Amino acid sequence: MRQLPHMNELQEKYGGKGLHIFTIYAQNHPVEHIRSLVKDKGIKYPLALSWQDEEQRCDMSSLPAVWIIGTDGKIAFTGKGSYEKVLEEQLAKVKYPGLGGVNVTPELESAAKAFAARDYAQALRLAEAAAEKSDASDATLAAAEAISERVADRLKALKNRAEVAEVENAWRLAEATWQVIERRFAKTDEAAEAAARLQKIKENKKAQLEMEAETAIHVLDRDLQFKEAAIEEWIDSYKKFAEKYKESVWAEKVKPAIERMEEDKKAADEEKKKAQK
Repeated sequence: MRQLPHMNELQEKYGGKGLHIFTIYAQNHPVEHIRSLVKDKGIKYPLALSWQDEEQRCDMSSLPAVWIIGTDGKIAFTGKGSYEKVLEEQLAKVKYPGLGGVNVTPELESAAKAFAARDYAQALRLAEAAAEKSDASDATLAAAEAISERVADRLKALKNRAEVAEVENAWRLAEATWQVIERRFAKTDEAAEAAARLQKIKENKKAQLEMEAETAIHVLDRDLQFKEAAIEEWIDSYKKFAEKYKESVWAEKVKPAIERMEEDKKAADEEKKKAQK
């Protein structure tokens, strides 16, 4: 808990300079408890409820623990204690996040800063304006083209993510991605399209049901884990969920889990009977 204010400070200080903060909630508390914590502590960065480290690359022998992933994608720091020096060293390597390899000329610094701040619409406008000047150098023209290409790549990737998410009924992801496009490409045709897609999701009863079901199953899992519920309660709770949200894909997703739990319960009951004989 003592780290939370410091993480907020880092987010405010370095959030626009290439630092991305993600935290992992390691305690087994209900979702409502975690939501209250986020609100009460004013947490300004993403908080994950679960994670996987199959290769065991991250040291979690004690809490709190910190990992810094460097610009090369490798772990630059792990553990606890003083990590500010490593953080500063890694951030010093990133002048314009996302524009690695682009030779930014003085005429394009404002466009590069806008790109680093993820204001892609403004970055594109400034890059095009710099390229249109009659005295623009070859280096400026090349850099402006590179920035424009990076903007186009970001848009393509975001739209692809949103559209695939819709096809796969991952409506929460689709909604969040269209919101990103609307925000980062403000006052453009792309932002208008994103706003229209968001309105369609809002009016789509199936999409709203899927998002409600997704939230409900995650809350249910956390609550059952916190209570250390018996397998009978897990089975009963999952069956009630599947019935309530029977028109959703999430109802289908929990059915294999119900079957596995019922098989486990049956095996445990048989073992118990054998032990009693």
